[in-house]
Amino acid sequence: MGKTPVNMRTMRPLFLFLITFSIYFLSACGGSDGESTTNPAPHNISQPSISGRLLADNTVRLTLIGVGTPAGRYCIRQDAAVPLASDGCFTDTRASSLVQEKAIANPSSALRTVFTSWVLEGSTVRRHASLSVPGRTCSATAYDALQRAASTLPAVCILTGTTLGTGTTLKESVLLLESVKAPVSAANFLRYVNQGFYDQTVFHRFLKSTSASLVQGGGFTHNGSNYATKTPTLAAIPLESTISSGLGHTASTIAMARADDPDSATSQFFVNPQNNPIFDSSNLRNGYAVFGRFIHGSNTWTELLNTVPTSAFTATDGGAVNPSTAVHLHWAYQIQ
Repeated sequence: MGKTPVNMRTMRPLFLFLITFSIYFLSACGGSDGESTTNPAPHNISQPSISGRLLADNTVRLTLIGVGTPAGRYCIRQDAAVPLASDGCFTDTRASSLVQEKAIANPSSALRTVFTSWVLEGSTVRRHASLSVPGRTCSATAYDALQRAASTLPAVCILTGTTLGTGTTLKESVLLLESVKAPVSAANFLRYVNQGFYDQTVFHRFLKSTSASLVQGGGFTHNGSNYATKTPTLAAIPLESTISSGLGHTASTIAMARADDPDSATSQFFVNPQNNPIFDSSNLRNGYAVFGRFIHGSNTWTELLNTVPTSAFTATDGGAVNPSTAVHLHWAYQIQ
């Protein structure tokens, strides 16, 4: 059964009375557009987040976002020492953010540098948060390549390293992510980058044949003698086919690796050193999702295929091999 309609004409006097009473009540209790001076609301002390951006001169720009709280002052240090309350590094600010620039102590390092922020509340000093950034920036050449690309797409700098003979060779590359044409895959990769997940992983799978070639990484570490799986931290993503994205497996592109299930891609990816149309999607095969292209250092992958010693991976893996000398992905870092 339907509800009985309300007679608005008989309700109007009651409605006007309630409005008048409410206005009187709010005025008597201090309700207005201004803040109450008799019973102010408690200050909402938010915890700021720390972020870092590498500059081209091996300096990191550290930002504490959401400082502006009267309860604390903040200090950022690169060493492990606990600052004293009297240290001048504590900054008192009511601004919405606090920015400090710190030179990286060892810019030639392939490892990452940890910065720690501390908060001073009264006379108590406590650790607030830590941030790990690469131990060296991409070169000016890499930044120039990004500038020449004149693109607003997200960009990631990758540092790889191999140890052959008596020396270690470091190679850098810059990757543009196709966040418009392949948004799911690009966002997934970028989340892993910003987690630091790829740091100190290895490229574990090489394929070099007349029909296709690839360099695959993002899922293993190496302890000097053995490979070990690195467990993904994010859920698998659905396949973005090359038919829907329009991105083919051309030379210098990057794509998501996956298992037989087309929607099983997680952290692993592979680079196409050459045109690999066999990996494209079609009416007969699902294919693999392309989500970016290298604009700097793209020859790195061809050089790795041609120079790194390899040993048999499995007899049934399509001719894929894994390096007998580990090829490290030292770090991947978003630079745009």
